[in-house]
Amino acid sequence: MPDIMHSLKIQAPPEEAYAAVATADGIRQWWTRDAMIDQRVGGEGEFGFFGRRFVAKVRIDALEPPRRVKWQLTNDAWPGKTIEFELSPEGNFTRLAFAHRGFAQADQRYASATTRWGFYLISLKQYLEGGKGTPNPDDIDI
Repeated sequence: MPDIMHSLKIQAPPEEAYAAVATADGIRQWWTRDAMIDQRVGGEGEFGFFGRRFVAKVRIDALEPPRRVKWQLTNDAWPGKTIEFELSPEGNFTRLAFAHRGFAQADQRYASATTRWGFYLISLKQYLEGGKGTPNPDDIDI
């Protein structure tokens, strides 16, 4: 099974990066402005895109501040079902290891998700380093 994996170095402490991926307020700054997420293991999250034409629903499987967030997809938004953010300090930076796992094949939906995640993770970096990301609907149509 192919997995989407990205790694990037962010000039921000792990605590700030964790808040950006684990809280609705943080997620609204870089991924989508239409975000709701519980801040407890077993809770739920919902992320809307493009006027809610695309909605991803997740269950929170792990919250380990400030180093790990793991979600399990609960609807059919993507064929890949597990999304994980791992954060580790690296000098004055945070290393983000991102994975979206469980795709059955490297098809068009996999390619689209790979490109979109890359775009949004750069948006996360821009938000944490410069104060402004490009979340949906402020993103670009790729």
